[in-house]
Amino acid sequence: MSDEQLVMTSDKKKKISFFSAILIVIGGSVGAGIFLRSSSVLKESGGNIFWAIFAWLLAAFAVITMAIALVEVASGRNDNLGMIGWNKAFNGLYIYKGCKWFMTFLYLPFTFYFMPLYVIIQMQDAASGFVSGGGEIINKAFGENDWIIMMVITLGISGWFFFTAGLSSRIGNIQNWIVTSLKFIPLIVVVILGLLFATDKLNSKADDPTLTVGQQLLQITWWDAKASSLKSLSPIFGLFTSMAGIFFAYDGFYVTAGIQSEMAEPKKTPLALVLGLSTVTFIYLLLAISMTVGAAKGGFYDFSEPLKKNNSGWMFGIINMFIAIGILGIINGFVMWCTRFVEDLIKEGELAVPHRIYKKMLTSKTPLVGTIYSIIISLPIVVIFNVIGSLAYFPDAYDGSGYGGNHFLSDLTFADRMANWMAVIAFAFIALSIFGALKNRKGNWIQVEKGKHTVWAGWVAVTLVFSALFIYALDSYVSLGLLTSNGHKYDAHNKELFSNEFIGQIVTSVLLPLFVLFMFGMVPIEKFIISKKKALYERKLSENLSEQDRQKYLELQEFNNLRLSTFETVC
Repeated sequence: MSDEQLVMTSDKKKKISFFSAILIVIGGSVGAGIFLRSSSVLKESGGNIFWAIFAWLLAAFAVITMAIALVEVASGRNDNLGMIGWNKAFNGLYIYKGCKWFMTFLYLPFTFYFMPLYVIIQMQDAASGFVSGGGEIINKAFGENDWIIMMVITLGISGWFFFTAGLSSRIGNIQNWIVTSLKFIPLIVVVILGLLFATDKLNSKADDPTLTVGQQLLQITWWDAKASSLKSLSPIFGLFTSMAGIFFAYDGFYVTAGIQSEMAEPKKTPLALVLGLSTVTFIYLLLAISMTVGAAKGGFYDFSEPLKKNNSGWMFGIINMFIAIGILGIINGFVMWCTRFVEDLIKEGELAVPHRIYKKMLTSKTPLVGTIYSIIISLPIVVIFNVIGSLAYFPDAYDGSGYGGNHFLSDLTFADRMANWMAVIAFAFIALSIFGALKNRKGNWIQVEKGKHTVWAGWVAVTLVFSALFIYALDSYVSLGLLTSNGHKYDAHNKELFSNEFIGQIVTSVLLPLFVLFMFGMVPIEKFIISKKKALYERKLSENLSEQDRQKYLELQEFNNLRLSTFETVC
């Protein structure tokens, strides 16, 4: 999630060197996702360190093959619409329009739902590092309705970036430089901490007193008949559901697929992507292994207690602050991209705004319209899904030290689910654009720069991404069946947890088909509305109108015809 200029206009005077391209790939892909997903990947891998490493490698292989195939895909478009433009070029109307509705009305607003929540939990953990029980003190002050306060804070965080980075790329770039200078510090420190605490942790007693933690990390249960979810039923299923979380850690890598037009040696673009993403994978693996062998449950937050015992709790606080700043950087970069992306969609006729605003936007140098539009579509989603997450979902064993009330923990767990869904659906649309490019190999309706590795890499990427999507989507429905069949096995102490989880799985199993229905169901509705307006403007223009009214309807008709043309210029 960075400033997503996917295919840039080439400047002959300034070309990116091969080494610089690798650095761009690394800088655009490394983020805070590793800290947010490491422990869940280990958990879904059955607690086995080697299976968890395999999950990271498999997901990374999917990302790398996707990046290789995207070089050819990106060469078929020369705009900033990214995956929407790619699907418009290589796929049919419903795929391309569905991608537009997803990216604009789901992916965009949901980012402002879960990303600020991650900032808050990191800052609460930081408070616990600086002051013993600092996070808990904050939560007790807010009480069980803490989720309302947190929602207001998330809106404030998003508002700050909308009115800074959204309106001024200069301010956005300054904020981005500050973040970039700090975001690699936690990566280095956490690796060192993991190695320092590894011996004590690996030799300590596991949950099973007959084993050490080191021995337990080598154990694996291939089938758990008492499981309450598909991902915990077997690590084989967990392998694919964990890929969704890993995709979140890589989310934004596709920004770099468009650097080919700027490279001094364009033919080396696939190699730059492979080397860059392989380096990111190595960094992520090093971090994941360090946290697995050095932290209690394989997550960064478990370094809190050993650091406090060594009178170094302040270090835990500082690292959490840096991670929070890194997440703020993701929001900053996303705002810089999304406000301009929305305006590009309006100019293409993909989104509707009042005609007067459209005319002013064409001559404006500030993306004010894109900023206001993004705020309008994000605000309801943020409020509605904070309410759903807090009141209709279940609290999981969240890794943070600054634990909130049950409602806030439920919201965080739900935010994790939504973040993974947004990432995996986005990857699915990218995979669809690659599938379209593979079909283009036979039809040749779009001129592209063909790569020698596109075919095998494309098929591998499409297969892995859709396997992960299928298993991840299936999880909620299978979980409902498992909870129903195993419900009688729960003792009185766990009945409430069972009830909460059952309700939560119902919520998620209903939301997924609603998302799909929204993405593709809006396509015929959009065309129906535009066609009705076309008939209205034609009827009005056939009447006796004043010169002023005629001019107004001609302008309205012109913009409506632009919108109608988006249904005709599709393969």
